[in-house]
Amino acid sequence: MSDEIWALEEAYFNRLYQADYDGVLGLVHEKFLGWPSALAQPIDRSESARFMRQLVPQPTPCKVRVERAGIAFAGAVALTQYTLHVTCDGGDGAARTQSSRITHTWIRERDAWKLLGGMSYDK
Repeated sequence: MSDEIWALEEAYFNRLYQADYDGVLGLVHEKFLGWPSALAQPIDRSESARFMRQLVPQPTPCKVRVERAGIAFAGAVALTQYTLHVTCDGGDGAARTQSSRITHTWIRERDAWKLLGGMSYDK
């Protein structure tokens, strides 16, 4: 089961950096609440959709790497904690990496896991 959750984490960010917003939102629960480090307050699912479009307005060749730190399960709930590394071309040919600590909460509904909440901290 943990492999399934980690695959969803990677899919979430790969889809985001490919500007596949519908693909990302397909993973997100209707009652989502998240707090990206760039924002002053938490946001819901619809605000998250707007935030994604501002953060990644078009597909990028950025590479995403999830550095797993921990995962815990309690019934139909999974909690992940990890460092996300996003490496992009800085425009001058040099690669630049941004790293963020992420906590995500997933909930299983019917036969699918959905992202219920999350928080990030840019390192």
